[in-house]
This record gives sequence, structure tokens and C-alpha cells, in this order.
Amino acid sequence: MYRAIGLMSGTSADGVDAVLLETDGESVPKVISQLMEPYPETLRQQILALYEPGAGELDRLGVLDRELGEFFAEVALKVCQAGGCLPDTVEVIGSHGQTIRHRPPAFSMQIGNPFVIAHRCGVVTVADFRMADMVRGGQGAPLVPMFHRTLFGGKGQSTAVVNLGGIANITALRADGGMVAGDTGPANTLMDHWADRYTDGRVHCDRDGAWAAQGCVDTEALHWLLQHPFFDLPFPKSTGREIFGAHYLDEFLERFPHMTANDRFRTLTQLTVETVADACQRLLPPSPDRVVLCGGGADNPVLVAGLRERLQSSEVVSSHSLGVDTAFLEAEAFAWFAVRTLRRLPSNLPEATGAVSEAVLGSIHWPAIGASF
Repeated sequence: MYRAIGLMSGTSADGVDAVLLETDGESVPKVISQLMEPYPETLRQQILALYEPGAGELDRLGVLDRELGEFFAEVALKVCQAGGCLPDTVEVIGSHGQTIRHRPPAFSMQIGNPFVIAHRCGVVTVADFRMADMVRGGQGAPLVPMFHRTLFGGKGQSTAVVNLGGIANITALRADGGMVAGDTGPANTLMDHWADRYTDGRVHCDRDGAWAAQGCVDTEALHWLLQHPFFDLPFPKSTGREIFGAHYLDEFLERFPHMTANDRFRTLTQLTVETVADACQRLLPPSPDRVVLCGGGADNPVLVAGLRERLQSSEVVSSHSLGVDTAFLEAEAFAWFAVRTLRRLPSNLPEATGAVSEAVLGSIHWPAIGASF
């Protein structure tokens, strides 16, 4: 068994999720401690600014990569402290980093300098998990399906594991053991963009779906949203803010200028409901036996109620009800993957990413000369 830390920040760029656990990289891990450290607003704004091309972005990228490395290292040390252990008792850190570009099949870029993390923490650090899959023809995403299968597979029933982060992705586990996976489209990212715009940056999300609950679905606007060609692409597939970001929201606002703010929240929520439900039914027809929700959207009652309404023949539950914290599942996954990297075990699934073969993921960063694991 290895003691490992997982660090994860998603497309919403709200902060870093950290988990300290014990694992062999094959079985279900034992969680020791976990915490979420929000980004300071100035740091968050620098990340958001890099999502779009702009002047001086190469210099801004280099500086922010270093700053985020320092921030990730601090969070790793804090989760050690929360777990009552010293960093030198940890064998490895798996850092997903902060995605600022995802442009398959060419590249995917995550920042948060792993050399800084390894040096500051004195722990071997694994990062840059996506490129080994992409050079084998994969999308580099989603990577978590192998961990989903370990946590929720093998139950003799069809299960759709749905992560509702900034982008929604699905792992479709068939009853016969087969699987397919991919991104379904936006989960929270468009709602978060609209919350930022609506409040002039004071609020970054529709907390508990409070605004959406007061609105109504605009069927014409929803129909327009559902016409995006991404939704008809075959699985496996992946996407990000490059497609479903500020420019897409701007087009939505311009085409439907007379909607109320709450109706916009409700319609964007329904877009997530429809696209996730459609993927569940397409990949596990006529409908999965069970749908397991994780990620921030699993705490949005309007979104969850919409999925239960659309998937009435499926049991829709949160991963929390099955013993896995909805907010920290992905951080757990990258700690687990880091151990697999040290053990030279593959962590991608070609049926999830489209790669031509399995691959040992990540690059290893040493804290000091002569360090070992």
C-alpha cells in the first residue's frame, strides 16, 4: 500500500480539491483526509483570463504556472496536516493541475508546476496525465472511468457514472462488463459563466440551484442550445470551455435577449439534464439500471430532480450515498493514478478515450537527487 495525495482543480476554477489516501492503485482506496482550498479571487481571475487567447499570454502562462505550483504545494501540505501525518511519510503526489486548454487531438495543457510541488513538499510528484493517451490517438479525456469502474462496477447491473463538474462526463458500465465513456457537454460551466455575468463577478455559481428553481425553461432557447453539433458526435468524445465557454454564452444571450435571469439559469440547467439523460439512454439502452452522480452538480437539487424526471426507470443516486464523497472523487482518482504510474500500470481506457492502446500515464518529478519510492 502507498500513501498518496491527489490534487484536482476543474474547469470551474474555484479552487483545489485535495485528498490523502492509502491505496495499491488497484482496489478501492482508504481515504485519510480531504479538503478544498478556494483560489484567491485575483488568482482565479488570472486563470480565467488564460482560458481565452490574449496579449502576452505566454508570459502570463509562465508566471501563473509557477504561482499555481506554489498554491498546489501549499494545499498538499495542508491535507497532510489534516490527516495527522508528515510529508515524508507520503510516497507520491498525483497532481492533475489546472486545465487552461483542451484541444484534442493535438494537445491538452494543465498548469501548476509539478517541479515546484515536488520540491516544496519533498515528495515524488506525478503530473501531465493526459498526453500519453493523446499521442496514442486518444482524446486525453475522460481519464477517470477506470477509477469509476473500480468503485462502482461489477454489480451485475448497468451503471452510468456521471460527473457533473464544469463539463459533464459519463462512464457507461454495462452489465456484461463492457464500457464506453466520454464527455456529454456542459454541466455547470455555462451556469457559472452566467452567474458571473449576472452578478458582475460577485457570485460564481447558482448555489443549490436557487435561481434556476425560480425560473422556467424557455423551450425555443433550449431547442437552439440542443442543436450544437457536439451533442451528435459519437462516443468517445471530449470537450471544454473552448466550445462551451464565454463565446457560446454570448451567442445564447444575443439570440434570446428578453429572457429573465432566472429563466436563463433554468434553461441552462435543463440543457445539462437533457444532454446527460440522452447520453445515459444512448449508451445503456433503454436506460441504465443505476445512475451515480458525482461532482459539484450532484448537490444542485434542480439538476438532480430534472435527471430523475428524465430517467424515471433508473435509480439515480449520489456517489456520497455509496461511500464516495461527490466533491472529492476526482482528487481520489489522481492519487490512485499516481500510484499506478509508480507501479508502471496503465491508467487510460481506450474505450473511454479512443486511444489505440493502453498507456502508463503521467510524468514523474523527483524532489531531490537520490530520491526513491
